[in-house]
Amino acid sequence: MINSIENFTNEIFYDIFDYLDGCDIHRAFSNLNYHFYQFLNSSLLLYKIKFNFLSDDLFLNNYQHMKSINPHQIFSLNLSFELYIDKFLSSFNIDSSLDHLQSIYLLNIQPNTLLILLKNCIHLPRLISLNIMSVHQLIDLCQIYLVIFTLPKLKYLKIISHQFKDPVVLPFATDNQQLSMIEHLIIDYSITFSELAAILSYTPKVYHLKFWHQDLNYPI
Repeated sequence: MINSIENFTNEIFYDIFDYLDGCDIHRAFSNLNYHFYQFLNSSLLLYKIKFNFLSDDLFLNNYQHMKSINPHQIFSLNLSFELYIDKFLSSFNIDSSLDHLQSIYLLNIQPNTLLILLKNCIHLPRLISLNIMSVHQLIDLCQIYLVIFTLPKLKYLKIISHQFKDPVVLPFATDNQQLSMIEHLIIDYSITFSELAAILSYTPKVYHLKFWHQDLNYPI
């Protein structure tokens, strides 16, 4: 009969932790004993980090735990609320040390912050999934797309907004330009067929596509 949490196998903890936020895991288990200290720092354990707070106290508390997590163990980042995204990125580097980071989700990020973050993402060797949801009208989608298309391993891209007003004036890709590896592309805002054609000229490997046509307003 199991009478101690330490008697659970590591595989059980991997399964449980897969459903939990990485900062919550670290807060709950990091100070229990040396066994859990070793387990939490094992390269086999990857953390899903979710920053979604409504107060400075909650943000600061989780950020302290976040700083204690080895960057090599971070699997995904979910960043919400522009105030805390800016605070987070001002002191946390997005660089090649995040060599297991595969997924980033961004909600309501400032346009300038978004562009800087995406430019840093080029150093992430395993980033395959990117979700961007924004209500900012000032985002320069042309710039954003051109940076995204330079991300070497990206396979999945989803951009959501109902606030973009300016058209995506994106030039068609030329023969000497780097083409994207994106295979799944979801454009959840109104777009014209000419804008879509320009985007697809950079993404020849796309086989799953969903978008909203500007005039007919139905998904294809």
